[in-house]
Parts: sequence; structure tokens; C-alpha cells
Amino acid sequence: MSVLARFEQLSLRLKLAFGFSTVLTLLLCVGAVALFSHHSSIQAIDSFLDRDNQISTLSLSSQASMSRARRYEKEFLLKVKVYSFQEARSRYATLVTGHLADVRANLAAIRRLSSAPAEAAAVQSIELATQQYEAGFLRVVALYGRLGSAGTGLEGELQASARAIEALLAADAPEQLRSSLLRLRRHEKNFLLHAGPRDAAAFHTEAARLRSALAQAGLPPARGASLAGLLEQYQGRFRQYTAVAADAEASMQDYLGAVHQIEPRMMELRDQADQAMAATRRTIHRQNQRLTWSIAGFSLLAMLLGLGLARYIVHKANRSVGACMDFARSLAGGDWSARLPPPAGRNEFAMLSGALNSMADAMQQGHQRAQLHAAELERLNRTLRMLSQCKDALVSAENEDQLLDTVCQSVVDTGGYALAWVGLAHGGEAAITAPAASAGRDAGSVAQLAREWQAGCGLEDLCAGAINARRAIAAHQLRPGLADVPRLPGAPWTMAVPLLARGTLLGVLGVHSAAAQPFDFDEMRMLQELADELAFGLVSLRDGLKRAAAEQALDYQANHDPVTGLANGNLFCDRVQQALLHAARTGGEVAVLVLGLDRYRAVKDGLGLDAANLMLQHVAAVLSHELREGDTLARLSGEELAVAIGEARSADELAAIAHALLRAVQQPLPTAHGELYTTISVGICLHPRDGSDAGTLLRGASAAMSSAQAMGGNQSHFFAPEMNARAARLFALEAELRRALEQDELRLHYQPRVHLASGELCAAEALVRWQHPQRGLVPPNDFIAVAESTGLIVPLGAWVIREVCRQQRAWLDAGLPAAPVAVNLSARQLRHAGLVQFIEQALAEHGLPARYLEMEITESALLEDIGQAQAMLRALKDTGIRISLDDFGTGHSSLSRLRHLPIDHLKIDQSFVRNLTTEPGDAAVCHAIIDLAHNLHMTVIAEGVETEGQANYLRKARCDEMQGYYYARPLPAAEFAALLQRKRTLPAPQGDAHGRTVLLVDDEPNILSSLQRLLRRDGYRILTAGSGAEGLELLSLHRVQVILSDQRMPGMSGSEFLGRAGELYPDTVRIMLSGYTDLRCVTESVNRGAIYKFLTKPWEDDDLRADVRAAFQRHETAARRSA
Repeated sequence: MSVLARFEQLSLRLKLAFGFSTVLTLLLCVGAVALFSHHSSIQAIDSFLDRDNQISTLSLSSQASMSRARRYEKEFLLKVKVYSFQEARSRYATLVTGHLADVRANLAAIRRLSSAPAEAAAVQSIELATQQYEAGFLRVVALYGRLGSAGTGLEGELQASARAIEALLAADAPEQLRSSLLRLRRHEKNFLLHAGPRDAAAFHTEAARLRSALAQAGLPPARGASLAGLLEQYQGRFRQYTAVAADAEASMQDYLGAVHQIEPRMMELRDQADQAMAATRRTIHRQNQRLTWSIAGFSLLAMLLGLGLARYIVHKANRSVGACMDFARSLAGGDWSARLPPPAGRNEFAMLSGALNSMADAMQQGHQRAQLHAAELERLNRTLRMLSQCKDALVSAENEDQLLDTVCQSVVDTGGYALAWVGLAHGGEAAITAPAASAGRDAGSVAQLAREWQAGCGLEDLCAGAINARRAIAAHQLRPGLADVPRLPGAPWTMAVPLLARGTLLGVLGVHSAAAQPFDFDEMRMLQELADELAFGLVSLRDGLKRAAAEQALDYQANHDPVTGLANGNLFCDRVQQALLHAARTGGEVAVLVLGLDRYRAVKDGLGLDAANLMLQHVAAVLSHELREGDTLARLSGEELAVAIGEARSADELAAIAHALLRAVQQPLPTAHGELYTTISVGICLHPRDGSDAGTLLRGASAAMSSAQAMGGNQSHFFAPEMNARAARLFALEAELRRALEQDELRLHYQPRVHLASGELCAAEALVRWQHPQRGLVPPNDFIAVAESTGLIVPLGAWVIREVCRQQRAWLDAGLPAAPVAVNLSARQLRHAGLVQFIEQALAEHGLPARYLEMEITESALLEDIGQAQAMLRALKDTGIRISLDDFGTGHSSLSRLRHLPIDHLKIDQSFVRNLTTEPGDAAVCHAIIDLAHNLHMTVIAEGVETEGQANYLRKARCDEMQGYYYARPLPAAEFAALLQRKRTLPAPQGDAHGRTVLLVDDEPNILSSLQRLLRRDGYRILTAGSGAEGLELLSLHRVQVILSDQRMPGMSGSEFLGRAGELYPDTVRIMLSGYTDLRCVTESVNRGAIYKFLTKPWEDDDLRADVRAAFQRHETAARRSA
């Protein structure tokens, strides 16, 4: 079979496809050949562009060489001061000239490649600028060679002149001339570094000052003339140096101007080459693009013609089939209104379209019937769900607002209505308020509803009709005269349903529907049922609230105190039992406190029940504020309160809580009768140690409270025996102390006071001791507090005063040089009205002059009643008795009051004296007290002086007197009399025979030995210490001028030690010598004046000796100035 026959058997689509494929193949072949030819021509043309590219490359290379030349030029200018001139010139100047030669070579190559006049002119201008740059740079190099550096050129000549002047001034010239020369040298160096005109001007100004100072120094004429000549030579050389430096700077500016012309011209040359090359390439590429687009356009046209022919053949069949497919998809998607357009003619596609449209009409009618049936079922189900939800709300609602909001929201959300609201009746059936609850629509609709109600338009008439008819009433419109315009847009129908329960009107339920149809019978029946259920729920809630309020009132009355509002005994026991159950589970402890008002009965009997109740309320308020949130406070009876504390931790914590309650209750209560003050007594009982139930704990706490009241009140008492051991001991100690006063078991010891200046004994302090028949000598700390709390301090103090007067009289009769004896007065004694008369009687009884008796009081005793204390002290002062203020600095006395008190002596408390020689803070306090006392014309006494160092420091600080173990312990009367007889004095301070003493502090013994050997050559007295603490001890015992300390030492660093030494002994000169350098620490120490100089290890022997000599000179200079 021939080829043509086979072709005729193919289908139309295959024939068309074969024909068009052949055409397209031919077109693509033609286009490929054309593109290949065109690409070959492009490659040939690009070869002609190499010249421009080479010019651009040479320009870029020239720029790089110029940049390197500039960099080495700057390196030369920076390093010529660091290296020698020859080294800087060989390193950098040669490199600059080499790179400039590269630039010239590149420019010559560009000139050969370029044929354009503009490019040739640019190359010539760049070559001229390069020559100017090179010549100017070489001139600057030559000028820097003339300037030179240290030891060469003009700078070397300057240094030689300065050294010559220094040599003439070094011998014995005045300090002013050497200082002026140093400033002149500093200005010279500043100019050499910065070349600033201000430094040059400062140099010439200082030279003039030095020349004036030389004229006034009174030097020998020959020496003065030599110095003046050297100074003139020095100044002349400096002028030469400044002139050469200015010339170098001007030359530098000249060649920098040429440099600034080179770079933009090079950039311009390279840009011209790049632009020419880019323009050529753009032209060629544009031609290539035109050819490409032409071939592609013709090929595309052939393809479009072939495709158009094929589409025309199949278009008719595809259009009819596509319309049928779209119609089928619309029906499947639920679009029952979709129809096929009526076709023209009566072919097969026309008949198919008519049949499909008939089928769609039948399916649409069936779907509409199904929708109506489903809507009816949905409405019924929605209504039933609404009723169910409302009934659930009736059961679960906790209050009226929740019930009304839930019902309204269910009517809207589940019932599908536009708006629902409830208005409640108040004061009668006609008084329906605005909506109490609402739901649906938006906030604007609800607000409009309330405004319409208040305006009296429509809604109230509808509600009144429903109330009068006792049934639901629906209306189509609420705006009078406009039947087709509803009151709320979008809700044309409104129904009002009265809320009736037990024949009583409770309110109205209003429902607005968005449906166009009116409410049907079933809807109105179900909404009526809903209203009845809502009315029943409202009645039930109100009845429940009344019952709950009544029960709550009864419960409150049964468990709370009517006066204070606190829990009563019944509730308190219940709370305690709950705390006990919790403690049993967690293993914790529970504390019960019973508080008794000490003055309740007195206030009640004296001021009446109202004042007593007011005091009870005040106490309850302050106690509630002090207690923690989980603690329970209750009133048990008339004057008894109780506290339950869960999770009690320890006896100390309970004691602290009780102390806080005692303090809080003491706040005064303002009343019509004046301020009322009261105190409480606290009994504490602890579970499980003292009891396992509430009753037992309450009884134990009540018993402990009674015990506290028996002890005088205003205190706390534990019930547990081991917690009461101290109280029992105090009871026993009180009884024994009373017996001691009766049986003369008390003794007096006397601690001497001495003058620090003369060392002589000048007075004593009487200290009471108790010679117990079983326990031996009892110190005062064990019984003075008991005497204070029980009031025994008054007879005890009276015995001490009488015994001191008796003993003083006995010593005087024995011919001993008796000294004044100080007696301590307590706060109770100061408040005693007959104190002054008793002291006068005791003095008169023993014929003792008042100058032999002194009184000591503490700051705390003054503060209890400053007015009464001041009056008592003035009365004592009038009798001739001198008065000391003890423990000064530990209390809170006011300095303004202190200066008005009749005080003769201030005693520095031993807490400040203890660390006097090691703690600068304590030393500062002592200095302040001493200065304050002297300014107020008082004598200063230091207590607790135990070391020679403390005594020496106090003596230097101008303290007047001291007492302490360093001189003598408190002595019995016989031993003190022997001391008076011997007239023993305080050891005088050991003077330092050697005038120059240096203290070496280092924890390495070999370092100390090396320093001793080195410094012993200069004849110093050398003290050594292995730590900062030892160094401070030596400073307190010896007079030291220079301190040399290591930095890294255990316990106390060198900077800390020198800082303390500087504050304690500011006249010392302090040097740090260390191999470890902490720059921040050293800088901080220098700035605050802790150290004078910092030296590093290992040291140069001669330098170290010179620094130590300079330190002693500095100390001597400072000493002469202060003198």
C-alpha cells in the first residue's frame, strides 16, 4: 500500500497533527541555523573589545598601586617617631617610590593602547600629579630626617640642651627651678608628640617663667649666666624644630593636594574605558535581540495558524458538550434554578437540552417540599431545647440575675428570637421597671429598649394589657400611627407574657421575633409555659435567699462576740480542733494563747461599760493587725481573749509573737476621758506537749496567763514545765535576792579609772557582786535584770549608795587618798521621787563630801522620760555630785538634748574600744565622741581598755580617762585600798628612740629577710609583720613613718591593710610592693589615698632604697607643714 493511501486512512485529527508537526519542525530548524550564525558573529565582535577591557584593567591596577603607596606613606609618617629615621625610610619610603613607578608604567601602557585625545590628556595630567606627589613626599622625608629622633637631628639637640640644664640644676638648685624645668620638658614632649601650637606657646611661656625664676633664684653669677645661655640655646633649638616641623606640614599639604587630583582622574579614566566597552556590547546585544525576536515571532505565527485551524474543527462539538457538563455540575452542587439555554435549530443537542430542563423542574419542586418539612421539624426541636435549657437553669441558678440572664440567653440562642427581656414588678402590679435582664441583638438595641420604656411609648401598654388579661399578648407594631414600622427594626412582632406565681405578679417576659409571620398558637403556649417555670424559679430562689440569710444570722450570733465581732469560745474551740487535726496529719504543732486585759475591770468600774467595750474593740483591732492571716483571735469572756496559731515552729518564735502582742496593745486609745493605756498578760500552751484537745490547751493557757498576771502583768508565760524553767529560776532568784538584801550577801568591787596623760588613778566605778552561800560569787548580769523587772533595783541601789558612802568614809578615816566612786543609777531609780533626798541623807550620815560620789546613767534610762530625768539630774548636780553618761553611742539620744543635760563625763562604750586599733569605723566613732565631749566641755572616759595599743591610741586621740583590764580588774574593797596606798600608775608609753621607723608587712619570710638586709644599710629601725592584723598591732605600739606592704596576703589584702592604716594613722607614708598587679585595685587605692606609691617585684635595690628615702622626706615635709 502506498504512503498516500495509508495517510488517507488516518483520522482528521491525526492528519492535522502530522501536517502541523512537519511545519513546526521546519521552522525550528531555520531558527536554530540563524541563531548559531548570529552567536558566531557575536564572538567575533567581542574579540575587538579587548582593548577597552585592558585599559580598564590597567586603570584599576594603577589605583591599587596608588592606594598602596598612600598606605606606606602614612606608615612612614606614623612610624618615623617609633623607629629611627633610616629604618623608617628604608622600610616605607622605598616602597612608596616603587609603587609610584608601577603607576607610571601602567599609565604608559594606557597611552599606547588609547587613541582618544581625552584619554591621552587624562593620562598626562595623572602623570604630572604623580610626579608632584613623589617630589613632595621625598621633600617631607628629607625634612623628617632633619628633625631626627631621640639622640639625632634637632630632637637630639633639644635633649642635649635640656640635659645640660638639668645637670646644672641637679646639685642644690631650688625646687621651683627644677619644677619649672620639668614643666618645660613636658611642654617640649607634648609638642614633639602632637605638634600643637598651644604646646609651643606653653613652652615659650614656661621658658620665660624659668628665665625669670633664674634671675630671682640668687644663684652664683657664673652658674646663672651658664643656665641663662643654655636656656636661650634650648629655646632657639626649639624654634628651629618648630620651623622645620611647620615646613614639613606645609609640604605634606602640597603633595596631598596633588594626591587628591590623582585618584578621581584615575577613576574617571577607568570609568571612560568601562563605559566605552559597555556601550559597544550593548549595541551588539541589541542587534542580536532583534534578530532573535524576529525568528521567534515568525515561528510563533506559524504555530498559532496551525493551532487555530485545529481548534476551529473541534469547536462546534466541544461547545455543546461543555454546556451539558456545566448544567450537570450545577444540579449536583444544589443550584436547583440552573437551566440550559434554548439552542437554535432542531438537532440532537437541541433535543437533549429540552429533556434536561424538564428533569430540573421536577427536582426543584421536590426539594422545596423537603425544605418546608425540615424547617417545621427544626422549629419544634428548637423550642423543646429552649424549654429544656430554661428548666435546667431553674435548677442550677444561684441567684436571680444568673437565672434571668440564662433564660433570656436561651430564648435568643436556642429559641431563635431576635430579643428577649424580663421586667420585674416592684411595689405593686402596675410598677414594672425597665428590663432587669436582656439578651439578643446588640447593645444599641437593648439601650433603645430601655429608653423606649422610660419614654412611655408602646412597651408599657403591651405589658399592662398582658398583666390585666393574665395571659400572653402579641402585637405587630409598637409605634402609634405607623403600623408598618416596628419599634425595633428587624423585629416586627413582640409578645409580653406575665410572670405569675401563687397569684402574685412577679414581672413580665418580653420576646421580639424577627420572623415576618405572627406568633402561632403553639409558640404562645410554650412561651407561656416558659414564663410559668421562670416565675416558679424566681419564687424558689427568693425563698431560699430568705432562709439562708436567717440561718447565716443565727450562725453568726452563735459563733461571734457581739462587742468585738471576734469569734467566741464555741467557734474558737472548733477552729482549734481543726488545727489539731491538720497538725496530726502534717506532724506540726499548734499553740494556744490566752490573753488577759490587765486593766479591764478597773476601766469598767471607773469609766463604765461603754469605755470598757471601747477598750476591748481597740485591743481586738491592734491584735488582729499583728497576727498572721491564718491565726484565729477570739473573745472567751469579759477580759479574756484567745489566739490559735497553727504551724508553730519553736518556743522562740512564740515568745517573739507574744512580745509583739504585748507591745502592740500598749498603744494609747483616745477617748472622751483622755487617753486610755492598757497591758495584757499572755499564757502560752503548746500542742502536743501540753495537751491533745482544745479544752486542755485552753485550760493550760489560762493557767499560764494567771501566772503571768501574778508576776505583775504585761508579760508572757509558757505552760510547759521545761519552758517555765527560766521563769521558775527567776522566781527563785527573786526570792534569794530579797534574802540576800536582808542577810547582807551583797559585795562591792571597785574598778579604777586612770588619767591617760599622767597615768594616775583618778576615780573608780562601784560594781555590785552577790556572794551566794551555795553558788559563790554571782556576776551582776545574772541578777540585775531580775532586780529591774521586780522593782528590787530600788532597795539594791539604795544599799549600793550607802555602802559606797560608808567605804569612802572608812578610807578617808584611814588616811588613804580616796578617789571619787561612781554608782550606776537605773531607770527605776531615776523615776523615784525621793532619790535626791536619799543621797543627801546618805552623804550627811557618813559625813562625806559630795565630790567623792559620782552617778552613772545610761542612754536608755534617759529616754524613758527625758523630762523627769533631766529634772532629776539637775537636782543631783545641785548637790555637787558629778554625773557620767554611760554606754554613749549605743542608744538613740538626741544631741540637741545632750547639750542641755548636766553631764560631766561621757563614757565611750567598750563595743567601740574593742576593735579600736583595727577597725577605722570604730576609731572614727571614738574620735567623734571625744571631739563632741570636748566641745561640750565634758571629760571622756573609755571603757573596756584591755591592751597597750588601745591605751596608746586613745592617748593620741586626746581621750581623758580610761578603765579596763589593761590597768586593773574590778577589785574588792581591801585590794582597792592597797592600790590606793601604792599609788600605782598606768605604764607610760615607750618612746621610740629611733627617729626613722619602717614597717615591713609580707607573708613570705624570705622577702622580709631580704628587705631587712637591704634597708638596714640606711640605718632605719625595722619592724616586721607576717599579716595585716600583725601590722595593725605593731602600729598601735610603735611610732612608724613608712609602711612597705605586699598585696596578696592571707586574711587581709595589702590594699585593705594600707587603707585601714591610712585611716587610723594618716601621717604614715604607705608603699605597696607586690609581684601581682591588679591595676583596678591599685588605681582605686591610689585615688582614695590609701597608698603613696606602687612598686613591683622583683625590685631594683637602689631604686627601692631611693623610694624609701623619698617617702621619709615626704613624711618629714608633711610633719614640718603641720607643725
